[in-house]
Order: sequence, then C-alpha cells, then structure tokens
Amino acid sequence: MQDSLHGVVKNILGKDILEIKILDTGKFNEHNYKDCAFIRIAGVNDPELSSGILNVSNIEKLKNKEVNCIILAKDSDGNAIAVVQCIN
Repeated sequence: MQDSLHGVVKNILGKDILEIKILDTGKFNEHNYKDCAFIRIAGVNDPELSSGILNVSNIEKLKNKEVNCIILAKDSDGNAIAVVQCIN
C-alpha cells in the first residue's frame, strides 16, 4: 500500500517541489511524517508530459491550497515523489 498525506501547500521550490504543511496522514502509512514534508510532483520532469499537462504556472496555483498526495517513491534527496490532487 502506498503512503498518503493531506495538507496545505506552503511554498513551491524550483519547478516541481512543494513544501506541504501536513494536516493528516494515511492510516496505514509505512513511513512517519513530521509537520512538514517536501513533495516532488510525479511526472513534471518527464519528457512525455511536454504537452503542457503540468507547467510552472499551473503549479504556482497550488500555493495555499489543500492537497492530497499519494507517495510513489523517494528521490535521491529524500523528497517524496507523489501524485498530487488539489481539493479546494
């Protein structure tokens, strides 16, 4: 089962990393998460998504929004890579 988080986007770092204030975590998460997490949005740097599905202007709109994140993996810097869904 994949870990999940619910929180508010507090900051956007670079082109694809969100700083999220965690409001809730999944009941069956394998990993522990503190009050804040750095989440890399899955697919942003993938060449096959160059059609504009996700671009910097869309990502900027996530600031101060509530999001749900499904964690897929971790990158070499320890950031979670996740599918991110805006819920408000």
